[in-house]
Amino acid sequence: MAKDVHQRPGRTSESSHRRWFLVTTALLSLAGLAVSVYLTLAHYDTAVSLVCVENSTIDCASVTSSGYSELLGIPVPVLGLAFFVGIGALTTPWAWRSESPLLRWGRLGAVIVGVLFVVYLVSAELLVLGKICLWCTAVHVITVALFGFVVADEYRRIGQRT
Repeated sequence: MAKDVHQRPGRTSESSHRRWFLVTTALLSLAGLAVSVYLTLAHYDTAVSLVCVENSTIDCASVTSSGYSELLGIPVPVLGLAFFVGIGALTTPWAWRSESPLLRWGRLGAVIVGVLFVVYLVSAELLVLGKICLWCTAVHVITVALFGFVVADEYRRIGQRT
């Protein structure tokens, strides 16, 4: 195999080609954290208004103030904050490069729980409330994208072992 001319000594060409992967997952985690902070502020501070075009279907205020905006007494945006802080730590370059089963299973478990929670929340939005929150949808899309990256990485790692 030819050596990558842009490769630093001691680094594999695979890791230099995966830089986009590391940057993308870090940016997704930060974006999810930012939206979760905004939604948490809006939940606790009535002076913070949700900037959201409202019509018959799109209605952030209705969704974020519904009975589905809390789970076991915990506001959903706070759960989002916890998720994105955790997944942010698990998607740092150091964590991605680690072969630790604890980090890998933690990352995979977190995104699986995240996607299951997305399915629950989207079902509540569409089937029960009949409304959509665009900010919530942003978090849902980010969570599903992170799920895709984590699963793709696991497939890559399994493929390397065979």
